[in-house]
Amino acid sequence: MSILQGKTVIWDGDSIAAGNALVGNWATRIAENNNMQFKNYAIGGGTLTEGFPLPQSGNKRHCVSVTLERMYKEYPDADYVILEGGTNDADLFVRHFEEIGDRMGYVDPDDFSGEYDRTTFKGAVESIFYRALKYWSGKKIGFIIAQKMGPDPVAFKRRRRYFDICAEACKKWGIPCLDLWNGCYLNPFLPEMYHSERTGEENREINDGYYSDGQHMTARGYDFTAEIVERWMENL
Repeated sequence: MSILQGKTVIWDGDSIAAGNALVGNWATRIAENNNMQFKNYAIGGGTLTEGFPLPQSGNKRHCVSVTLERMYKEYPDADYVILEGGTNDADLFVRHFEEIGDRMGYVDPDDFSGEYDRTTFKGAVESIFYRALKYWSGKKIGFIIAQKMGPDPVAFKRRRRYFDICAEACKKWGIPCLDLWNGCYLNPFLPEMYHSERTGEENREINDGYYSDGQHMTARGYDFTAEIVERWMENL
């Protein structure tokens, strides 16, 4: 019997952790396999960093750093806290550079004060880990770096840079990190990853490969990676 049986797990992140009604996600697959109680707070377009507006309404978009307080209020005794994100931060910081300037921030390996600027990427990531360790002391906390994302080579390199920062912060705080980018063979630059002549949004429902659009996964992609995530969670 898996150590996950009957446990409670909460998730947060962006569209990768959220999935959708058509393809599902990691949370539902793993919960069903192990009779787990769960809640998935992840929302497509979400960031780790605080303060990014939605393009039309101007309202603040979903943010892991902000949502962490609600997660703790609703699930203070969660057995597992699994976090993911960084892709939208990488894209939005470039898009809003002229407006907000450089908001990368700095990871100080000796600063464990908890006083971090959550409107910077590094500050938000550090604050998330600092508070998660405080809120769920002694529980299982982990961070997932998503699979390789393209198909634009420039965005590909930029996103990897942000994921490297997440890995650096995980190492500093002792947060177990599952790096799907380097840890599985999904690759949006390989045509066989789509298994179809058409690979865009118009083919989302019939695509039988791993990617639907070079960034988001199909049901098959989630089936494949959910098994990796589940085995990793068992060893947290």
